[in-house]
Amino acid sequence: MSNAKTTQELRLPIPGAHACYADHFPGAPLVPGALLLKWIIALLANANFGQVNYLKQVKFLAPVLPGDELRICITPGTKTFTLAAYKGETPVLKGQFECVHD
Repeated sequence: MSNAKTTQELRLPIPGAHACYADHFPGAPLVPGALLLKWIIALLANANFGQVNYLKQVKFLAPVLPGDELRICITPGTKTFTLAAYKGETPVLKGQFECVHD
């Protein structure tokens, strides 16, 4: 990953079925925030951002539903990356994180 100040976009399809949906919440499932972060962290590692070392800040702004697709926008900073996730044009998550490379 270069240090250029350009935003990179990734796509994260949210599975339509997952074991946690039955309990979170029956009849109207939502993706739990911890699971959403797990999927985002794996996506970043697969996109060669490195291993997330530290979540500096995360704010959930709107619910994510089974079957949604998120657009993940990552902008590099001096020591941290800024991340924003959108469902269409609706922001669902924003935050900052640090990654380390092996």
